[in-house]
Amino acid sequence: MEAKFYQEIKKNLSNVYFERIENRIGQGTPDLTAVYNKKEIWIELKCIKLNKVNLSSFQIAWHYKRYLLGIRTYIIVKRVKDGLIKVYDNEKTLKLAKNGFNCPCFMVLEPRTKYQELLKLFD
Repeated sequence: MEAKFYQEIKKNLSNVYFERIENRIGQGTPDLTAVYNKKEIWIELKCIKLNKVNLSSFQIAWHYKRYLLGIRTYIIVKRVKDGLIKVYDNEKTLKLAKNGFNCPCFMVLEPRTKYQELLKLFD
């Protein structure tokens, strides 16, 4: 499901350079990196059926370490049943893992197809 979600984002943000990360680099490394206007961000993609967002302890540690270093990373979660997309910054990684999709987020895509809103992540 995440592969299809990635293709949706990539198609709708054609002015952003995306690179998929093969996790041979290290455990916990996010799915992709994105570059726009000479700014780079790291993104973990998740598709869920209900409320639970499965984050491994390695993923939590990777995002939290960057938070402590002052580097913003994001987890973009799509709920499959209704297409709702929420964006969580790495400050919320622990709460997201514990509380799931209901955790307060950084951004909600409304309407759900307004992928251009994701460009705000580069600000």
